[in-house]
Amino acid sequence: MQTRSRAIIAGTIAFVGLALLLLRLDGTPAVSPGELTAAAIQDAEQAAAPAPLVGADRGPQQPIAYSHRVHAGQYEMQCLYCHTNADKSPFVPLPSLATCMGCHQIIQAASPEIQKLRDYQQRGESVPWVRVHKLADFVQFNHSRHIRAELECQECHGPIEEMDVVYQWAPLTMGWCLKCHWQPADPDKLAAAASIAEVYSSPGTESRGLYPRSIDSDYGVTRAPIDCVACHY
Repeated sequence: MQTRSRAIIAGTIAFVGLALLLLRLDGTPAVSPGELTAAAIQDAEQAAAPAPLVGADRGPQQPIAYSHRVHAGQYEMQCLYCHTNADKSPFVPLPSLATCMGCHQIIQAASPEIQKLRDYQQRGESVPWVRVHKLADFVQFNHSRHIRAELECQECHGPIEEMDVVYQWAPLTMGWCLKCHWQPADPDKLAAAASIAEVYSSPGTESRGLYPRSIDSDYGVTRAPIDCVACHY
């Protein structure tokens, strides 16, 4: 008898609660049960849906879904860890499979994307990444000079640490580059660059600062050379 009474009480409470949920304070229906169910389902679907990939609508689809937002943003990995010798080489190398698998032998090892990496490694193949940044063949761009001049990667590549899919953020036109080169030189950075350059200069060669002094008569006046041969040689 007590069990039956408790069941009746519980049912009454549930009914009253549902009625209050479906009624406004003035007694008019707030939403029908069907609408309530549809709204709840929609909210649940939105909560479960993955967030849109940043850059997916602007950058090319790559063979492996690598996210700079995760590596450089969330985990704050330094660019030079993957792009080794970018401060010493005119070109920025892509990380080797050994570099990637050095971490991913353990981290996210069961991920389908990591399995793709493993398959490339086992076949002895390089990942066929799709190139994003491409300058004209008559333009020479030296990454090491820009890094040693203490430019941040974001100055040319944009908010790379927020990108799931890398896209070309800057126009990379001559006018865009010169707008930066024309800025007044920072004496402190010139002095620091000259000191750092000694490490990279061979004995007997010209000591370099932000750039070779011999190619620009305005060395030390502008932030970077504005002579044609600085980029077209």
